[in-house]
Amino acid sequence: MTSPTLGSLKSSELLIKDLYIELRQKLGVWANVTKQTAQARMGYIGQHLVSVVTGYPGGRSGARGKDLVLPDGEFAEIKTCYRVDQLGKCNFCKAAVSSIESECPNCKSNDIKRNDDSKWLIGIQHDDEFEEVLKPKYYYLVLFDFVDIKKPDTIRASIWRIDPLAPGFAYCIIDYYKNIKANSRSGAPFNLWPFQLKFELMRPLLIYRSFILPDNTIKTQVFPGEHPAEHHPLRQLQDFSGSQNLTVDKIHKFAAMLGFKLPNNSKKAILKAAQDKITAGKFEPDMVVDTLAHALYWVEIERHIAELQPTMREQMDAAGLLIRDIYQAS
Repeated sequence: MTSPTLGSLKSSELLIKDLYIELRQKLGVWANVTKQTAQARMGYIGQHLVSVVTGYPGGRSGARGKDLVLPDGEFAEIKTCYRVDQLGKCNFCKAAVSSIESECPNCKSNDIKRNDDSKWLIGIQHDDEFEEVLKPKYYYLVLFDFVDIKKPDTIRASIWRIDPLAPGFAYCIIDYYKNIKANSRSGAPFNLWPFQLKFELMRPLLIYRSFILPDNTIKTQVFPGEHPAEHHPLRQLQDFSGSQNLTVDKIHKFAAMLGFKLPNNSKKAILKAAQDKITAGKFEPDMVVDTLAHALYWVEIERHIAELQPTMREQMDAAGLLIRDIYQAS
């Protein structure tokens, strides 16, 4: 047997076989007996996978400390979202249905609601943790999900790399801590849902993707040094018409920052008009994403900038994040 190494595609597949496929198979056997959850704690498996994929070791700390140790004293954080093996529900009799069950154990119906609503959690409990949130060089977001939730047989494993000084991340975190958490009784952690607007505004770079097929073979599609990394694209703007935070005023502000005007119309029509302008003008994608992030968050966080801890402001200033309008209307 070849010894596993960091930075190896074959080692990444070996890791999934050893720490994911075999573990999941054994959990399924016992779950059939005990009727307990078939879900393994995947956060630590995500950390192992990121180390193998990136070639960087962890800090041996688990939930605390540096998740990934980078050169020159830098480090990265790893967050894992596991959407496989969530408990479902029978649409007919409402009984609980495990992910490993193909029919309802109560009424034998095949009409099953499969859940896939897990998200990444970034816990910021107090000011000291908030002041550290932009210090990692990167955040690595790991996601295990089904390719098709209606046919849960092929599992997709993905890793995105995010720069915390991307406007969509830094502004979003400040908005969460200073506005949302500060006014929340529960003090819930920051919930980041895959493939939603907040995620897409963070400029996530897909550095790894593999598919675990029904026969438990693995097909790796994206791996560092073997395949080019891919930016997760921003969807068509009209797809975000249901976002409560993306108001009509903010959409007009976004357009003005990019140098064009929009008609007064319904929210979806305005977003469609903005998308048409962007497509016709062949705007650079990162500029569109950063401008939309600025329009979405800046009005909410500007009043809090002066109270940020000095090192956080210095980080943001060096990254060009403390200017009122990142692009001026022409």
